[in-house]
Amino acid sequence: MKKIKFEEMFPDELIKFQKEGKPVYLPVGSMEWHSVHLGMGVDTIHAENVALEVAKKLGGAVFPALYIGTESMRSPESLRRLGFQGNEKIKGMDFPKNSLRSCYWPPELFRNIITMQVEQLLIMGFQRIVILNGHGAANQKDIIQNICEEYSQGDVRLLSIMVLFQDCGVGLGHAGLAETALMEYLCPEAADTGRLPAKAEKLFYRDYGIADAGGHDSEHFVHYDPRDATAELGQKMFQFEVKRCEEIIQKTFHL
Repeated sequence: MKKIKFEEMFPDELIKFQKEGKPVYLPVGSMEWHSVHLGMGVDTIHAENVALEVAKKLGGAVFPALYIGTESMRSPESLRRLGFQGNEKIKGMDFPKNSLRSCYWPPELFRNIITMQVEQLLIMGFQRIVILNGHGAANQKDIIQNICEEYSQGDVRLLSIMVLFQDCGVGLGHAGLAETALMEYLCPEAADTGRLPAKAEKLFYRDYGIADAGGHDSEHFVHYDPRDATAELGQKMFQFEVKRCEEIIQKTFHL
C-alpha cells in the first residue's frame, strides 16, 4: 500500500514527491468545545481525514495534523443572535454554561506556528503546500490565507482550503447536523447523540454550545439538528468535500 503519511516516509520517498511536484498537505483545526455529544478535536479530525483521502487520490504526503486553533471575541450582534444579551464577553464557542473551556491560541502565536511550519517545509525543499483547515473562525481563515499569499512566490505555491463547503447539501453550523454526521462516519468514537436530550426537546444555542445559521429569531434554538445525523449522511458529505478539494488542488497545481 502506498505511503501517504509524512512521518512514515523515508527521505528518498519524500524527495521523489518533490521531484514529481506533489504537494504536502497540512491539516489544521482546533481543540474546541463541540457540545456534549462530540469530541473536542472534531475540526482537526475532519481536516486530517480529508487530507488523507485526497493524498490517496492525488499523491503527496500528509503532515501530522496540528490541533491548534484561534478565535476572537463575539460581536454584540452575534451574541444576540445566539440568545445572549449582547454585552457578554464570549470568545468563540466558550459559552458560559459549557462544562469545559476550549484551547484557543492567541492569534499572533497561531500565525507564528503556522508560519514556522510552512517555512520548515520550504527549507526541506517542498514547493507546493496545501493547508486544509477544519476550523471556521474568521480570524483563523484570514491568517492562513494571508500566509499562503505571502509565501506564494515564483515556483512556490501555497493553497488554503476550508474543508466545509456551503453547497454540500446540508445546513452548516458548529456541532450541529453537519459536523455530527461527519463524525458519525469518520470517527464514531467521537460522536454520541445519546448524550443530548430526547428529540422532542429543543436545543438552545446558549445551553449546549451549538450554533448554526438557522434557528428561531426569538427562541434561539438549533435548526440543523445533530440528532438527525447518520453515518450515511456523513459519508456523502465527506465524499463531496474530497471531490471538491481534489478539483481545487488539481486546478491550482495542474496535477
